[in-house]
Amino acid sequence: MELKPKILVVGGGAIGGLFAWRLSLSRNVLVSLVCRSNYHRVKSNGYLMNSAQFGQGVYRPYKVYQTVEEAAEDQGAVFDYVIVALKALPNLYDSSQRVVQAVGPNTMILLFQNGIGIEQPFVARFPDNPLVSTVAFISVKQVDETTNDGPVVLRHGGFSFLAAGLHHTTGGLQDMAKLHFLFDAFESSGGVSTIIESDIQPYRWQKHILNGSTNPVSVICGGSTSCQEMVANPFCKKMLEDIMAEIFVLGKKVTGKPFPGVDGITDPQSATDYIASIPVPVYTSMLVDSQCKRPMERDVILKNPIELADKFGVDVPHMRALYAMLTMIEEGYSR
Repeated sequence: MELKPKILVVGGGAIGGLFAWRLSLSRNVLVSLVCRSNYHRVKSNGYLMNSAQFGQGVYRPYKVYQTVEEAAEDQGAVFDYVIVALKALPNLYDSSQRVVQAVGPNTMILLFQNGIGIEQPFVARFPDNPLVSTVAFISVKQVDETTNDGPVVLRHGGFSFLAAGLHHTTGGLQDMAKLHFLFDAFESSGGVSTIIESDIQPYRWQKHILNGSTNPVSVICGGSTSCQEMVANPFCKKMLEDIMAEIFVLGKKVTGKPFPGVDGITDPQSATDYIASIPVPVYTSMLVDSQCKRPMERDVILKNPIELADKFGVDVPHMRALYAMLTMIEEGYSR
């Protein structure tokens, strides 16, 4: 009997939990999770999924682990696929180091992380493994609960779209076939829309239009400010559009290509119009992290693009100001 490919999702938060759920509906793969802060709840009770797209359901993963080392030891081998759904915090840790024990000669690594410049540490550590840069266009959040009992609740909106491309490959057509196998499982069993591109970076910059503007600005605004409230304020909307304009110019300069226009976003005005059209309040992950005094993804959201701006000679004064303010806010956590 042919063995099913083994998939390890590292990071059992909103992104990792939602996509592990959709993959697990395929009979052709075995999906395990590594969870940290929510490990005991996921292990005991799984997830309660409230999805506008897929409906409500309970997801109990095939296997749940607290560490990657525990997963590799328990399953007695490395994995066919490792999906990295950790927060990208290079100022605190190297995400590539955290998955070493699960990666073997034939492991395909997929990055389900936000931000710019996330791929290089993985290429450096795993030069002989295929590396897939994946951009998730999705609205999903883990609902904070006052109790530690019961399942972990994820609330998902009405769409899910994965864009991916081989950032690094040594296997050529064989690696591409392996990626297609996994994304076929996402589509046919999980109902997730997917696309595989030869160059994924324009999609990564496309997503960064919203990520790189609304995330840091929401922290500066403070309180519990939704993205819709920010674009409803004319002064804040103008600042968001100025930041988005910097991202458009920089992204096109770096990639040498136009953005794909996902969700009809082709310029700053269409981006803020899109935000205003979303029917339910959207709160950024960076705002939630700031409120909980957790580290923010400031390096991959702001620092890395600023360094690229220096390299390509693009002026990004708004990004520089935001990065300076976010570093001060984080330093204030310990006061």
